[in-house]
Amino acid sequence: MSAPSSDIPINRLLSTALKIISIELQFGHLSVPAPTLSYNDDMALRTLIVGGTSGIGLALAHHIAVAPEAIVTVCGRTKPANLPSNIDFSPIEATSMRGIKKWTDNFKGTLAGNRINLLILSQGTSNFTGRDETNEGIDRKMALHYYSRQLIVRELTPVLKEDAKVLFILNGKEGSPAHINWNDLDLKTSYSMSTAAQQSATMLDIMVQHYAAVQRGDEKRHYAHVYPGGVLTGLTRAWPWYMRAGVKVVGPLIAVKPETCAQLLLENLDKVTSAREKDGYFWSNINSDGSVIKDKTVWSKSQRECLAEHTWRTIDSALS
Repeated sequence: MSAPSSDIPINRLLSTALKIISIELQFGHLSVPAPTLSYNDDMALRTLIVGGTSGIGLALAHHIAVAPEAIVTVCGRTKPANLPSNIDFSPIEATSMRGIKKWTDNFKGTLAGNRINLLILSQGTSNFTGRDETNEGIDRKMALHYYSRQLIVRELTPVLKEDAKVLFILNGKEGSPAHINWNDLDLKTSYSMSTAAQQSATMLDIMVQHYAAVQRGDEKRHYAHVYPGGVLTGLTRAWPWYMRAGVKVVGPLIAVKPETCAQLLLENLDKVTSAREKDGYFWSNINSDGSVIKDKTVWSKSQRECLAEHTWRTIDSALS
């Protein structure tokens, strides 16, 4: 990528860097040290983490696996090194809807009647390419951040426990009515890095509310969109020099270590979800310190159904 012209304001560059950090750096690669503090949460007996091979996903896997009775499966492209004995690895290509459908069919067959207590979806990427479609016609970044997650939830809902928790890890802060283009939900004609990030975050906000609303009978699953905070990793080495410079200046001021975020999230998860459920909400937006993000937009039934219809139409077209 060529250097920007000198007339681009530095504050604009730094603003862009901040947005990318806050939304995407949690997907970087790192080696997570063994946690020294366990957490008091026995609901995560059987946990599946898609995107759990690096960043916040891997940190969560290590923390959950501290409990000797925990059974954890992490999914991604590359098996992490030095996994504990109670963490299994399952390879998956999360940009492919067909690949995901095949993987979920196979995974359900391995459960032998057992059901999932905790489903964590943290797959993602941080890059500066423009719209880059897969052979299924979906932008790769949006496939990872949004569409693949919805397909996994749809396919695995039959094997989720009635009180399971489903965590979408992306950016539970950014989503808002100002950050969604209802006329171009898959951004075929209005794609940019910032719009893709904001659109995906907003659509996740809407879908956690949708899933909570369509539950039936004894189903009391809790769906949460989590903001894990920015995490500085070696991923920035591939960035343009001006973005690396911005990260070097502001990164230490806003960065959160993956293992710290994982610990805070898990320690507070039951408390947050229980409080929300007492108020009648089976969805939450959760901050990097484990607290509820307040004053989030409550989306209407028609808005939720509109997005769900688009989502399944797009996914089913890719599967056909």
